[in-house]
Amino acid sequence: MAISYTSRKDLDHAPFKWQCASLAFWLVFSVYVTHAYPAASVVLQFLLPGLALLGTAMIPGSGFDFQGLVFSGSFFCCFLSPAVYSALREDSLLELTVILIYILFAMVFGFALFRLMGKTFQRMI
Repeated sequence: MAISYTSRKDLDHAPFKWQCASLAFWLVFSVYVTHAYPAASVVLQFLLPGLALLGTAMIPGSGFDFQGLVFSGSFFCCFLSPAVYSALREDSLLELTVILIYILFAMVFGFALFRLMGKTFQRMI
């Protein structure tokens, strides 16, 4: 079983740029849906990242590490949705920036973790 990864050559291609643009819309959508349905926020916190992971896996040429980035970004956007809306309501730019940095670090961690898991899985097979 071959696992593909995001390479430096992929960064210049249009499909990868479309994936990144779609990722931004997906993360905003995740924050909105989780905030709009607070009673189902725990379910959405696990459902939306799962859908994001499966949806990204269905895109031809999508790297396994990019799937980890999408998964972790979706999870933390859902988890931090109340804090994001609270910072927006209070016009606290500093708090919003810190929250977005947390989400960015989580996405980098997800990217690295899925890349490491994929490499380990390939060596086992």
